[in-house]
Amino acid sequence: MKYPKIQTLWKRDENKKFTIIEGDFSKEEFASIHKWEVTEKIDGTNIRIFWNGETVNFGGRTDNAQIPNFLLDTLQKTFTADKFKQVFPDSDNVVLFGEGYGQKIQSVGKKYRKDNGLILFDVVVGNWWLERDAVNDIAENFGIKRVPVIGIMNKEEIIEFVKNKPKSTVSEEELTIEGVVVRSHPLMLFRDGSPIMFKLKVSDYEKLQLL
Repeated sequence: MKYPKIQTLWKRDENKKFTIIEGDFSKEEFASIHKWEVTEKIDGTNIRIFWNGETVNFGGRTDNAQIPNFLLDTLQKTFTADKFKQVFPDSDNVVLFGEGYGQKIQSVGKKYRKDNGLILFDVVVGNWWLERDAVNDIAENFGIKRVPVIGIMNKEEIIEFVKNKPKSTVSEEELTIEGVVVRSHPLMLFRDGSPIMFKLKVSDYEKLQLL
């Protein structure tokens, strides 16, 4: 199972270095939803962790993606089979989705943390996307962080928030957030069963200012 591709709120103009086209939604569903749960977007590498009731397997964003050895070592120490049996005693089809972040991961990684690890943002058990409270509990049980929820906002508030270039609440050093990932509140799904969500980056508006 791969994490669904997250669309940017707006369509992009391919003739202008893929800058956003404000006001032109990339998905028609976005126009109809008024409340969104906003989380900080972490600048790292996408990680999937699979549990089948007996063994733990690790993957990147795609099946061919390679996880750096130093990060894989951290993941293997954190997400053991014994720990999964404690956290999911009755489940044998679990996928954890998170972002590998920290030292040596992306150019800003060392500002997040001096070592590296995984910050959790979603959990799927069987075909069920778990609610935020459950994801929080799972992160706590594994002794890791979960992406912070900034709040519930409408689209106008989200846009203004990103334009203001807020500081990360995850990083150990001062760092402007990469952007936000938001999902409908309450949770709703696209027809393919994936959550309705979008992303918006600080750099999207920085590019617009340069035009």
